[in-house]
Amino acid sequence: LPPLTLHTFHTGDARILSNWARTLTLPSDKTTFFNFLASHDGIGLNPARGILSDTEIDSLVNKVIEHGGLISYKHNADGTQSPYEMNINYFDALSNPNSNEPLDTQVSRFIAAQAIMLSLIGMPGIYFHSLFGSRGWTEGVQQTGRNRTINREKLQFDDLRNQLADESSLRFKVFNKYSELLKTRSTSPAFDPHGTQKIMDVHPSVFAVERISPDGQSRMLCLHNVSQKSVSFSVNEKHITLEPYQVLWQ
Repeated sequence: LPPLTLHTFHTGDARILSNWARTLTLPSDKTTFFNFLASHDGIGLNPARGILSDTEIDSLVNKVIEHGGLISYKHNADGTQSPYEMNINYFDALSNPNSNEPLDTQVSRFIAAQAIMLSLIGMPGIYFHSLFGSRGWTEGVQQTGRNRTINREKLQFDDLRNQLADESSLRFKVFNKYSELLKTRSTSPAFDPHGTQKIMDVHPSVFAVERISPDGQSRMLCLHNVSQKSVSFSVNEKHITLEPYQVLWQ
């Protein structure tokens, strides 16, 4: 899920992610999936091989480097190296920290990615730094000499509290939008981890999934525009327009 979602937003095309998600089935009624985008480690590439082409994986790697990330390589038997992990904060992986792009656009893109993870069948695993909109900690890498430290910043409580109180701050914007998604998710039986899901093809730039409760009585249609353009389409006999990176759960 982490590299496929990143590819989806880099290209503005949800079709590969949708096709993969359509193959997910639970092995029994006593298990479910554990879904995450970020962790204290990096974004693993090996699980995406065979789903993404070598060219598409190289594109991911190059984009992460462009965004200030680091790459961890494995040594092959023939003496060559292959990238196996991209070490970067997920927010930075989605949005170049050196660009002049409006902060609100970057926040919308990040929240749309997190919403996809939250919408899928299973239990979501939310990394601490994702909840609070952290950026990459390059100073930490310099201190430890380890690539993974870039996403392991130790926050100061008072600094975090002050930033969360500042409505113009990145942390405030991310935390409040994330909280809204979690509140919606927690109040709908459709998101039961043992329910079902239906991946829908509504537009190439929209990841669409319908969640259904185990008893079939509750449904939630989750629509996510993964592109920087407005898109219009019809679903369930309704005409819908989504703004860039808009999330619509209904």
